[in-house]
Parts: sequence; C-alpha cells; structure tokens
Amino acid sequence: MCKWCEQYGADGGKWFLNPANYARRLYRVRREEVPGAEPTKAPGGQGGSSMGGAYMDEIIATRDTDPVAWKQWLARGEEVDQSSHFGQIVTLEETLQILDMAYPIAKMTCNCRRCGRGLEDDDNFTCIGIGPGMYKWERWPAAYQGGVEFLDPDQSKEYLRFLDKRGLVHTIETFGTPYIGGLCQCDLPDCGLLRIRLEYGKQMLFKGHNVALIDYEKCNGCSACIKRCQFTAMRMEPTMDKANVDLFKCFGCGLCATGCPVDAIQMIDRTKLPALANVW
Repeated sequence: MCKWCEQYGADGGKWFLNPANYARRLYRVRREEVPGAEPTKAPGGQGGSSMGGAYMDEIIATRDTDPVAWKQWLARGEEVDQSSHFGQIVTLEETLQILDMAYPIAKMTCNCRRCGRGLEDDDNFTCIGIGPGMYKWERWPAAYQGGVEFLDPDQSKEYLRFLDKRGLVHTIETFGTPYIGGLCQCDLPDCGLLRIRLEYGKQMLFKGHNVALIDYEKCNGCSACIKRCQFTAMRMEPTMDKANVDLFKCFGCGLCATGCPVDAIQMIDRTKLPALANVW
C-alpha cells in the first residue's frame, strides 16, 4: 500500500478509488476584498523552472555538480509539490474504474505537448479533466487553452481505450492534494512529470500499484511490449528469444499487457512482492 492509500484511501483500498477524493468543493466563500492582495492562482502552481514543480531550477543545477545539495533540494521540492500537485501511474483498467465515479469528464489540451512540441490545439486533446473544477475551467484560460469538450462516461472510456492503443501512459494528478482533477495520457519526452521523475529522481510522479509479469509459456518473442514501454523496463532475452521485464524499473502502466497480442503479460499488485512493496 502506498502512502497515499494510507492517508486518503477508504477501508484499505486504493486512494484514487475513494470517491471522497473527487468531491472537492466547487465554490468557496470569497475572502473579503483587500486592496493590493495577490490574485488567486490556479491550483498546482508552484513556480520554478518551465518543467514545473517547486525548486526545479536548483534541482537541475545541482544534480551533476553537488549530490548532497541535490538531495536536499529534492526533499524540499517533493514536500511542497506533494502537498498540492503530483501524479501516479494507473492502468487502463483503473482509469475505467475512475471514470465510473468521477464527474464531470472533459477532454482538454495537454500543456506539456503544447510547450514541448508546439502542437496545435486541434491535435492536442490528450488530457482528461475530471471533477467539479471542470465547471469553472474558463477562470484559468492559460491552463485550459483550446477549451474543453465534455464527455459522458461511455464516450470517455472509448477515448481512453483509443489513447491506450496509441501507447500513451495513464496518470492521475492532484490539484490540491488529495483531490484528483486530471487523467493525463503521457509519453516521453513530452510529459513534464515523467521527465522530472526519470531524469531528476523527483517524486512528483509515483509508480503505480502494479508490475508486469510475463508468462514465458505464452510469450512468442514478438517484442510488441518492448516498443510500448516508456520506462526502458523491458528487453529481449537473446537466449530464450522472449521478452523480459526489470521489475525495479517497471512503473506498472500496463501498456505492455494491453499491447500483447497473445495475452502473455499480467499485471500484479507490487505489494505482493516483498522486494517491491516499498518501491514507489
């Protein structure tokens, strides 16, 4: 069980399957207007570099030059970010469960791809906004550039299956922890959260609850799973001519399993494997 399940789960379940974490209040009592007061910011904004997150400028500057300072900046940045905005990998099956409880649901553009790829909005609707915050998306035009397209649960599930076939990693993201406001479909090098975790070691993105196991009796060595892995966790074993997964690198996204043409991969709970139970 991850620390978020311990803090925000219900009856020992996964924290992102707790309906309470999708029930953030839509409106708050407005504070008394004070001349010169700072305007309200969109949730999750921490400052830092263009990659996002707290203290990223310092983390980037010290990673290769001062390991001690790097770890200190990492700890400070994680404390700030995790209190407001972070993500966790989920499988397609888990996203479909989330879409049964979250409402409203809307397609929206991906800011990471807009900044990193310069994609036009029409080609960039890969993120899913969920929860009551979507009713006031117009308040943050920079975050929701391109507008939103509201979907019913069946439409959203069909769209998520389509994006899964494309090979995009599913993540949930908080906007004011523990309230979950987004289902992002990520890949490298576009996704800021993936890059922050893989390139700088910062836990602004957590591994999922699952890891992939291969049934060697079924595996035919086609390598389809390897092509879909965003985490370099899979490779071919030349001796056996079959796929192999490094469980310590596996983030549990499940793309290898959904892309396997012979159903040779299953996703299992990482906490059932003692060596991985605390590897998040």
